Amino acid sequence: MADEELSRLEHQLGRLLRLGVVVSGACLAVGLVLHFAGLNAGEVVMRAGLILLMAIPVTRIAASFVDAVRRADRLLAFATAFVLIVMALTIVYSWELRR
Repeated sequence: MADEELSRLEHQLGRLLRLGVVVSGACLAVGLVLHFAGLNAGEVVMRAGLILLMAIPVTRIAASFVDAVRRADRLLAFATAFVLIVMALTIVYSWELRR
C-alpha cells in the first residue's frame, strides 16, 4: 500500500472516530434526558452511546494490528491481537453479568 493511500485511510479513520465521539456523546446526553423524563427509551439510547464509546479504542487497536501485519512486525501484531481478544472477552463477560 502506498504511503499516500495509507495517509488517506488514516485521515478517513480519524474523521470516523471523531464522528463516533460526537454521536456517542449525543446518545449519552439524550439518553440521560429521556431517563430523567421517566421514559424507558433512555436506557436503550444510553446503551447505544456506550457501545459506540467502547468501539472507539477497539477501532484504534484494530488499525494498529493491521499496520503491524502490513509492516510484518510479528510481536506488535501478536500483542495487539491479544489485546483485542481480551477486550472482546471482557465485553462479553460484562454483558453476561448484567443478565
